[in-house]
Amino acid sequence: MQKYCENNFSWKRRPTRVVNVGDVPVGGNNPIRIQSMTISHTMDTEKTVKEAIELYEAGCEVVRITAPSLKEAQNLKNIREAIHKRGYKIPLVADIHFKPDAAMIAADFVDKVRINPGNFADKKKFAILEYTDSEYQAELERIEKKFAPLVKKCKTNGVSMRIGTNHGSLSDRIMNRFGDTPEGMVESALEFVRICESYNYKDLIISMKASNAQVMIQAYRLLASRMYEFGMDYPFHLGVTEAGDGEDGRIKSAVGIGSLLEDGIGDTIRVSLTEDSIHEIPVAYALAKKYNQFISSEGLTSSSGSQSESKLRASLGVRHSEISEKRNPFVYEKRETIELQNGTFNFGGNYTLPVETQFFEDFEHFPETVKIINDCLKAESKTEIIRFWIEESEAEKFETFVKKAQKLNSDFFNALTVESSSAKVFEKFKSVASKFALLVENGTKNSTLTQSISFAKNSERLLEICFKIDSDSTFEILEEKLNSILKTDFENLTFSFKTSPGISSVPFYRFLTAFLENKESKLPITLIANTFGEEEEQLLRSATEIGSLLCDGIGDSVLVVGSGNPEILARVSYGILQATRTRISKTDFISCPSCGRTLFDLQEVTEKIKKRTDHLVGVKIAIMGCIVNGPGEMADADFGYVGSVPGKINLFVGKECVKTGIPEIEAVDRLVDLIKENDKWIEKV
Repeated sequence: MQKYCENNFSWKRRPTRVVNVGDVPVGGNNPIRIQSMTISHTMDTEKTVKEAIELYEAGCEVVRITAPSLKEAQNLKNIREAIHKRGYKIPLVADIHFKPDAAMIAADFVDKVRINPGNFADKKKFAILEYTDSEYQAELERIEKKFAPLVKKCKTNGVSMRIGTNHGSLSDRIMNRFGDTPEGMVESALEFVRICESYNYKDLIISMKASNAQVMIQAYRLLASRMYEFGMDYPFHLGVTEAGDGEDGRIKSAVGIGSLLEDGIGDTIRVSLTEDSIHEIPVAYALAKKYNQFISSEGLTSSSGSQSESKLRASLGVRHSEISEKRNPFVYEKRETIELQNGTFNFGGNYTLPVETQFFEDFEHFPETVKIINDCLKAESKTEIIRFWIEESEAEKFETFVKKAQKLNSDFFNALTVESSSAKVFEKFKSVASKFALLVENGTKNSTLTQSISFAKNSERLLEICFKIDSDSTFEILEEKLNSILKTDFENLTFSFKTSPGISSVPFYRFLTAFLENKESKLPITLIANTFGEEEEQLLRSATEIGSLLCDGIGDSVLVVGSGNPEILARVSYGILQATRTRISKTDFISCPSCGRTLFDLQEVTEKIKKRTDHLVGVKIAIMGCIVNGPGEMADADFGYVGSVPGKINLFVGKECVKTGIPEIEAVDRLVDLIKENDKWIEKV
């Protein structure tokens, strides 16, 4: 596999140079930095200053402010002075699109300038052109003439720069040569990096943002791989652009940002939510917390692993060169698996990934537990497979519960998983359970494995082998047990992991996938996120772990285990599947965060559009505050709602603008009309 991180199986940070943003050092051995962006208009000095200070006091370490024209760039001077007068020294970043001259002004007043290589020297025309090599080189020389003055000024002023590629705003030149691809995103940035290096200017931070988390992950990995290839060591800023709001926005951000942090990639992050920007800060800190603990651990920066991670992960890390992965980290390829049946649900092969939910309710409290399960079975994001953990001593009580439940609701038993560490438990429930899950701990005897497999075979039931991973687990134990299982040739079988607190499941699932592929086994895999802590922490952790694996084509069913409401945990599972685009179960909204360029109230309009269209399963709707984030940043949206001038909206079908200058008061109705005209509308039930 082409190298894109330090270690595929044990956390080790990608080594980078240190780049200062004002007094905040980014990269190297420094913590992962948290940043955000003001949403007030830049010409409103007082409001922008107030917002920047509020962000800073909430823990934001770097504040970005848009400068869409010369007057906003000039006003950065007043903003900076006002912040200093109030006793704050906040690192400021100027966000520049389309305006090299605005960047030149801003570089006198800020600590970092962010430029978009897709529109710094080019205007998007969606032109189809074929460039010869000489014509392409001439284009690069033209870009250098426009870009070099800014490079020289930043170098002279000691100002750093972020070269921030956006998936949706690649230049026509890049699009025609590389296409709308991660490779195009990477090359777009590297063209500008090479110009900077030709002037010996290396105070650079690079980003590869996209609204599609899968594309974003692939682009950053490819960029990291190119950096290894070319001997570059620039820090990365991570973010999923247009992530949206609420639970969905947090899930999508965790899938993208969290997946990369798991691989030791990323030095500064922003969670882009369609909410007041102050709400981004605690989410960003929650995502970075685990990895910043790794960084601060003694000796971690120079060695692999973490004191809080298991011996198994460490041993996997040491032996990573021995493990042959067929996974392609730069291209999505679903792992090929056999098709199996779990009750009324098929999974594996090309089937939709089913959602399983584990219930910890006391089954002696019959009416209450039945109601909780019924609510989950009938919810919009409904539980499809019910799972109970049964101790051997509790088997008779659960048997009584099952008999009562059978009389009330046969849907309970469309797909029921009985999980236990004892094979003896399974015998009691072979008439109602569609799957048995054996929890395999370090001390589990091979005879227990053999007994469980024999029982599943004789009773014609699906068996899940669920490995419990804790701090005492080792590579040798796991390898031995996998070998003994595969020798039985039993194929009505799936594998999973449950990890202890502080231990990520990602490297184990990667190892399991590689192990099965090297044994030419196509047995399916059940993804389990065993989460702990507060509700939001459980959401972010599960989205990071399951999302990372799904984006690599690993996994055939999903289960989020946590202490929260099981209905919410099931909804999170669907949200992760939606964010990774592995199972679409609702409308997909691509909405940008507000900033000083925004031409309407994004939060209010987004809520209005959601209320009208959130029942259109599979339809993608982009809601963009200004032309910078649309039409390009609408990615593969079916419809787009884009601010054009204050009070006026342009509507898009795909990337084609079909309605212009619509009064904002009419625009949501006109969007619905457009969806109807294109046969994508259904009435709400």
